[in-house]
Amino acid sequence: MHILKKEVKEEEGEHIFIKSNLKKLKIFTAKIKWIEAFGDYVRVVTEDDSNLVLSTMKSFENDLSKEKFIRVHKSYIINIDKVERFNSKFAEIGITKIPLSRNKKEDLVRALST
Repeated sequence: MHILKKEVKEEEGEHIFIKSNLKKLKIFTAKIKWIEAFGDYVRVVTEDDSNLVLSTMKSFENDLSKEKFIRVHKSYIINIDKVERFNSKFAEIGITKIPLSRNKKEDLVRALST
């Protein structure tokens, strides 16, 4: 019964659809760790897996909540709820170090303090 309630909450949660391998996948935004640019593609890394999508960073930046997601580098958008540590050069999400642009560090500090 407890698991069923959790599933219901997730189904009601904020989500986006991404097109990957000719399928549309429903991705809950709370599960997204970070989004990374790969040329003409974008890799969406979640708690469960990662998907490569033909899209732009700008498109994801426009679709995701400004309160939960922040662009910290020209190639990275991160979920601020997933940040465990950061310094002047990197934000750490799990064991992964995401590079911070010099001019984006203050934006991250502001976002984490709200």
